[in-house]
Amino acid sequence: MPRPDLHERLASYLPFAVVAVVGQLSAAWPPGSADTGLYVASSLLLVVILALIVVRRGMPPRTFVVGTALYMSSVSLLMLASGGTGSGTGLLLFMPVVGVALYGKRWESVVSVVFMLAAILAVTLASSELGAATLRRLFLTAAIAAMLSVAIHVIRGRLEESRARTERMLRHEEALNAAARQLVQLSEPPQITALGAQLALGIASPPGSEILRASYFRMEDDMVVTDAQFDRLGTLVEECFPLHEHPVLQEAVESLQPVAAELDSDGVGPMVRASLKASGVTHGAWVPVCPNGELHGVLAIASRGAAIPDECVDRLVALGHFLELALSNWAAHRKLKEQAKTEERRRIARELHDGLAHELAFIASKTRGALAGAATSREARDLAGAADRALDEARRAITVLSVTEPQSLDDAISQTVEDLGSRLGVAWDLQLADDVHVPGEVVENLLRIVREAITNAANHGASEHVRVSLERSGKLRLVIEDDGCGFDPDRQPAAGGFGLLSMQERAARVGAVLSVDSVPEHGTRVAVAFR
Repeated sequence: MPRPDLHERLASYLPFAVVAVVGQLSAAWPPGSADTGLYVASSLLLVVILALIVVRRGMPPRTFVVGTALYMSSVSLLMLASGGTGSGTGLLLFMPVVGVALYGKRWESVVSVVFMLAAILAVTLASSELGAATLRRLFLTAAIAAMLSVAIHVIRGRLEESRARTERMLRHEEALNAAARQLVQLSEPPQITALGAQLALGIASPPGSEILRASYFRMEDDMVVTDAQFDRLGTLVEECFPLHEHPVLQEAVESLQPVAAELDSDGVGPMVRASLKASGVTHGAWVPVCPNGELHGVLAIASRGAAIPDECVDRLVALGHFLELALSNWAAHRKLKEQAKTEERRRIARELHDGLAHELAFIASKTRGALAGAATSREARDLAGAADRALDEARRAITVLSVTEPQSLDDAISQTVEDLGSRLGVAWDLQLADDVHVPGEVVENLLRIVREAITNAANHGASEHVRVSLERSGKLRLVIEDDGCGFDPDRQPAAGGFGLLSMQERAARVGAVLSVDSVPEHGTRVAVAFR
């Protein structure tokens, strides 16, 4: 607690000082004190007490017993100087009782009540006022003083407890705000959940508590995976376990509500039981983390020997909300990035379609028109082929950029074959396995092989029909067959030689082997088999 400043300390003494001075002056009012010497002695003791307060600069003494004894003595002398217990100045004896109850310890309050009774008894004996009512007066005074002291101590205790609770709440709020600032700076879910578990071990653990472990669990096909864990005992649970082995965790997952409970080693599965035995964990709290209303994981803390306090559960729930916010922000940020990326891809696709693709289509059309007449040179035919291939590449790029989600290999091959067949005037037949997903590099190289094989079949083999098949029984296998004139690979290696070499290199690049089987007048078969 911060130490009160001088003005605050002196202000706490001011009401008592005012009452003491007024009480002292009241004894001098007419008809005045009966014994001037006792009055002076009483006043001197009061001055000594005030001097002690000034010398100590308002700091409370180590014990209030000395000050209480001095003031009780001063009031006793004042009572004797004013005519005894009937003078009314005895009410001043209640003032140190109240002061000690407000600022002192409980045992000091007991001593102050005893001093008060002793002062009343001493004044009674000194003034020869003993009578039948003396004992009754002492009992009543003691009861009133004790009741007043106890009441003040109870109120004071509650105020101190309330202040301590408020200070804890402020500290926890500061800790949660600091946690929120750290969480929003993270960009990936693994970092967010790891920091969440680390913060849970500290934020959800009041000083002196027995919170031993904080974890973040994810559910994968009815299995619990420990995404992050911080353990003061060093007992880490790395392996996953079935959700049904942990009934309390299962309850939190199914209800999507926080759960705090005692762990019954007889009611859990063998893997969880072994973990409990190794760590000694007996109680826990589990808070589902549900960004955008969908379960992402469960934030959990565990203790040994004592239940998790409600305030710890409340802080764990608050931290869970921060995790939900951080994960939601991450998802929203990723979605915005994807949208921006998609818009940029579409813009580039539009630029290619409206610019480069139109120009290539014009060039390809003119070169095919020129070839439709008389015999042409090989350079002209090569130029026409290059124009067609460039146009095909541009169309493929436009298609890829226009698709918001990655295409499967079978969809990409189907679209490529349809585009080529329509443009080259070749019928096609597709036998493709469904939903074949491979890395983008594999897709791109296989599509180039398909384009090269079909283009060669149309331009060099005069094919009218091609059949493309994709199999994935065991290893992936792609086959392109045509009904063209074919060729003899041994006698005519130069026929489409560069294209065949390019296809072989592309197959090798993705870990596959390309084979070409062709017989004159019986078509060509190109196969790509993955090792």
